[in-house]
Amino acid sequence: MRTHLKRQTKTTHASSAREHHSVRVVIADDHRMFLEAVSRLLTRRGFAIVGLAPDGEEAVGIIAKTLPDVAVLDLIMPKLDGLDTARALLTRAPRTAVVLLTGSGDLGFVLEGMTLGVRGFVTKTAAIEELFDAVKAASRGATYLSPVYDLTVKATVPVARAHSLTRRECEVLRRIAVGKTSKQIAVALEMAPKTTETHRTRIMKKLDIHDIAGLVRYAIRERIASA
Repeated sequence: MRTHLKRQTKTTHASSAREHHSVRVVIADDHRMFLEAVSRLLTRRGFAIVGLAPDGEEAVGIIAKTLPDVAVLDLIMPKLDGLDTARALLTRAPRTAVVLLTGSGDLGFVLEGMTLGVRGFVTKTAAIEELFDAVKAASRGATYLSPVYDLTVKATVPVARAHSLTRRECEVLRRIAVGKTSKQIAVALEMAPKTTETHRTRIMKKLDIHDIAGLVRYAIRERIASA
């Protein structure tokens, strides 16, 4: 029985490694021991580590050259913090998904990160499995939030009224939540900017939410931003 279980565990990890071997990752953190430990753990799970950086500025350079699928960034780093690094990647490597690591449970940086298109938010006190899940989700274009952030979002967002939004309104809301302007939304959805503003007004009225931060919180909670 023990032998069987041991073989089964090895088979599971081998399968996991094959599943993730094509996901290329860059990691940035100013704590060398933490940086190397996370690198080893991700490598064991089959992720391909293509770069390590001790600060945000160096991370931007490495990511611009290697164009990884996912960048795992510490929120607090020298030269450029995680959010500023994510902001720089909007133009330098727009197809690289970003996962932020933090020791804070503050919802503010999550909302700001969402407007920049950050795909993952994981606390440093979380189990390593959460980081695995976040990197996998980000590589697929989905969004992952550590439970502490998920609970905070739910506590600060009004009762869901997603059923009252039309499919078009959900498309507009999803783009609002990741920081797109009315002009960008209009181009993406092939509509007039004035029509976009009309949709925005209707969404706010239906949800009884009258500011962008509130719409972002709502979109995170209802997973509209990661649909």
